[in-house]
Amino acid sequence: MRSILMVGNSLTSANNMPQTLASILDTEVVAITRGGARLAEFSNEKTRTGQRVREALSSGGFDLVIMQDMSHLAATNPAAHVRSVAAMSKLARSHDASPLLYGTWGYQVGCPRLEKLGMTAEEMCELMSVGGRQAADAACVPLVEMASIAAQYEKPEDLYAADGIHPSEAGSLLIANRIASLVENLLASR
Repeated sequence: MRSILMVGNSLTSANNMPQTLASILDTEVVAITRGGARLAEFSNEKTRTGQRVREALSSGGFDLVIMQDMSHLAATNPAAHVRSVAAMSKLARSHDASPLLYGTWGYQVGCPRLEKLGMTAEEMCELMSVGGRQAADAACVPLVEMASIAAQYEKPEDLYAADGIHPSEAGSLLIANRIASLVENLLASR
């Protein structure tokens, strides 16, 4: 593998997760992130973020594009999530890179943002899982689905930072290991 491009927001950049992934896979990982960004920005040539992604992809050399959407979009607007994943997948493929979706987990039990969304942690987890699978299936991309993994984790509170949204260091390490495992499986099947 030559290198990986990761696009996403603070859920991707937290705790230097791209560098952790690079270390695990022993390959170059270039990250283009912007806090609070939606995936739609990364494939939109009219945004600064989209321009950065296009410049990176045009330089060539990326075998894989790992994409991550806004923290709750798969649960709150699955149709927009499906469109964003499809657009980013198309852009990646147009530059001879394989797309992969990193589906984030829901918010931690007790997180104040859950109340604003009008759902429980369990409901959000289920919606994130379903929304991620729908987007991955529609775009025919592999999915690293973290919602159900976090829900089944023995101590899910260990995976979250204090805000109940972002991953802790342990959470970022778990995510990087799950992504690395899928990447290695995909390479082995080639």
